[in-house]
Amino acid sequence: MKIKLKDVNKFKTLLLTNGYTQRSFGRAIGISEPYANQIANGVRNPGPEVAKKTVELLNVHFDDIFFIEYAHKSEQQKIV
Repeated sequence: MKIKLKDVNKFKTLLLTNGYTQRSFGRAIGISEPYANQIANGVRNPGPEVAKKTVELLNVHFDDIFFIEYAHKSEQQKIV
């Protein structure tokens, strides 16, 4: 399972309207600036703890900004 942002632009707008830059967002939840930028740009997926801290910081529900993508083992590629 992966936690993914629903909409990158909506997330960035939410950060700004709550007074956060990507850098200050990362600092506020205790992650590095590069990791915060990757999450905000949809390049990297947050772990459960980071997602929880994010929704608490922004005072939104999980489903407002994230969704869970389920991957079945049969769909995963095997590395040979």
